[in-house]
Amino acid sequence: MRKREHVIPLRLNKKELAYLEKQVELSRMPREEYLRALVMGGEVRARPCTHHADLLRKVSGLCNNANQLAHVANSTGFAGRQSVDAMTRTAREVWRAVKEQW
Repeated sequence: MRKREHVIPLRLNKKELAYLEKQVELSRMPREEYLRALVMGGEVRARPCTHHADLLRKVSGLCNNANQLAHVANSTGFAGRQSVDAMTRTAREVWRAVKEQW
């Protein structure tokens, strides 16, 4: 037996249907699942683009470098110039990627 036995017909004009289809495509969810999420009050967001994974990897590396630099600075009382330069280079690269892709 089906869990969902109630059917609700819905009529849309071309503009409404086009908008719905666009939102469904962005969410990468089946249409029925998308509509159920809206009905239940859930927030439906578009899935991240493929370039987000690369950007997150770069930000993660930047944070990792900052943490390592901070660890060295705290234990020795100073950070080497080479470490600071590498950190600055990585920060600029991430910032450039953000500006280009957004």
